[in-house]
Amino acid sequence: MADNLAHAQENEFGFWGGTAVYLGDLNPTMSFKDARWAGGAFYRYNINNRMAVRVGMNYGYLDAADSRIKNFPYLQARNLNFKSHVAELAATYELNFFKYSLVSSKDTRKWTPYIFMGASVFYYNPYTSLDGNKYYLESVGTEGQKTPDKPVRNKGYNQYAFAIPYGGGVKIGLSQNWALSLEVSSRLTFTDYIDDVSGSYAEPEDINFFTNGKNIGLDLSDRSLEKIGIPGKQRGTSKDKDRFMFVGVSLTYTINTIKCPKVL
Repeated sequence: MADNLAHAQENEFGFWGGTAVYLGDLNPTMSFKDARWAGGAFYRYNINNRMAVRVGMNYGYLDAADSRIKNFPYLQARNLNFKSHVAELAATYELNFFKYSLVSSKDTRKWTPYIFMGASVFYYNPYTSLDGNKYYLESVGTEGQKTPDKPVRNKGYNQYAFAIPYGGGVKIGLSQNWALSLEVSSRLTFTDYIDDVSGSYAEPEDINFFTNGKNIGLDLSDRSLEKIGIPGKQRGTSKDKDRFMFVGVSLTYTINTIKCPKVL
């Protein structure tokens, strides 16, 4: 037992790969069929066998389209879509269900479920394509955010946002240094514009994004074939903020150090 207590497993480094899923106005059913790639790297400081703190960088790709939603005729008629890369810096606090250690001991286990919660800041920049051209939607002002007649609104929306990451997983020790984890994490965000959809259709004169003399912003604001976008009518819903989640597998390496036992 004394030999086990002399091992310190405080510093852990890892990377992960998996999928990113967007949840919002263009995915109201929380479907996973639009799951796309994601990955990241992190550092974990193990306070003891039950608690740890982690900081990491995550990167993912979000993608959704009304045309893929079944059994929602209005959403299919609305016909909006977006893509966005998301870069995140996160810090979380972890709690292990069991006393966890990669070094064998009768008091610890080499596997444990765990939960976590923390804070993060992330960058997003939704875009779409029209007639073979790519457009970043924040600069368009699809809901009238850029009109010069409303100076309070014409700054658009902030592409940096805060979130509360939370979730859980299972850690499994493979050796005295290596471990594998399966994790599901979601984000409560403070923005409703990850998908560029939040409020109502704008008045045509409030959308001023011209290309080759044509106000292409009007076509980007209302992608419906029947042009259902009546000014003032609902385009999205701001009641619920957009969210995204990561599902992945991580591999970590722990630096084992030997500390001299305290002399009482």
